Amino acid sequence: MSRVSRVLGRQRLALIDRYLFRQLLPPFLWGMGAFSSIGVSAAVLFDLLRQVSEARLPLAIALSILALQLPYFVSLAIPMSVLLACLLTLSRLQGDGELMALQSTGMDLNRLIGSCLGFSLLACLLMLGLTESVVPMSQAHSQHLLLQTLQAGQFSLQDRHIVYQDIGPNQKLRRLFYAQTAQEKTLSGITVIDWTLPNHQQILVAKSATWNAEQNLWTFEDGSIYAVGTDGAEKHIIEFSKQELQLPPPLSFADHDINPNGVTLAQSKQLLAKLRQTGNPTQVRALAIQIHRKVSLPFTVIVFGLVGSSLGISQRRLAVSNGFGMSLIVVLGQYILIFIADAWGQLGIISPWLGAWLPNIMTGFIGVVLLLRPGKTLRWQQKR
Repeated sequence: MSRVSRVLGRQRLALIDRYLFRQLLPPFLWGMGAFSSIGVSAAVLFDLLRQVSEARLPLAIALSILALQLPYFVSLAIPMSVLLACLLTLSRLQGDGELMALQSTGMDLNRLIGSCLGFSLLACLLMLGLTESVVPMSQAHSQHLLLQTLQAGQFSLQDRHIVYQDIGPNQKLRRLFYAQTAQEKTLSGITVIDWTLPNHQQILVAKSATWNAEQNLWTFEDGSIYAVGTDGAEKHIIEFSKQELQLPPPLSFADHDINPNGVTLAQSKQLLAKLRQTGNPTQVRALAIQIHRKVSLPFTVIVFGLVGSSLGISQRRLAVSNGFGMSLIVVLGQYILIFIADAWGQLGIISPWLGAWLPNIMTGFIGVVLLLRPGKTLRWQQKR
């Protein structure tokens, strides 16, 4: 082959890449919007609406939390969007006869699938960038804003018989607050049951309490503190005219139940090192799986690109609704594999690394098997 022929061949391949990328981009963006909307609606929106109605969460705070949750669901939508884009694009090219025309020029269809995988690789890098930069910051800020608003009383308290639970790490109840009436940030008729001290509990009764949001501090006035032993007997009583109670921060990096999506990969490894010293083996394995999954999940984009290309190249002009349904079936199967592998990993049946990567390995194997069939089908149609 002459030098001119090689140059023309490379130019033709580059032209095919650009053409496929332009065809893949619209269904990819459509899938991003559709899958992100479904995720936000199912996981965040209804819970925020409930908190707006029941907990008097301000609408502005709720909208801010919703906006901060978007990057996380956008990142989760990337693998599904790539799957849908590859499936619909290659199916349309197959239905229009463009794949057959390309084959007639001597182009291998595997080259087209390689272009789809190149598009998937770019999407994989995008997901890696989001999960290591934007998503941790937005998730941490969203969780902090919600807990700060609910715990720090940054909303008007105008109700009767208010009950508030102070929940600590591992979902352990530390204090139970009760107030007869409330006016803005001042409560009246206060009773607080405190379980934070070992071997006995405290009961605080006060005429009123005022919240200081900046210092995360309650100031109780005109009350008494009763110390009760585990046997139910009173140990001592303290009367006070003014008593301050400092609440812990809503969430700190040292908490073992921290959301892995709210930290970067490096921070997750630091947390795992601390957890190995104080946590139980089940917690350690669960966090180790989450750390490996922070890496394996973006590579699901490439796996889904392979599966979508393999399925799309064997279909003829697949409708958008049918493609969306097939994508949901593949995604559901992937999540079932993730659930099973996660359970095996936490039980110690398989290693944390395998627990995170096994779904990708199995789905990728299915994609390779599917890849071997479309080529034979197209060659048979060409001979016919």
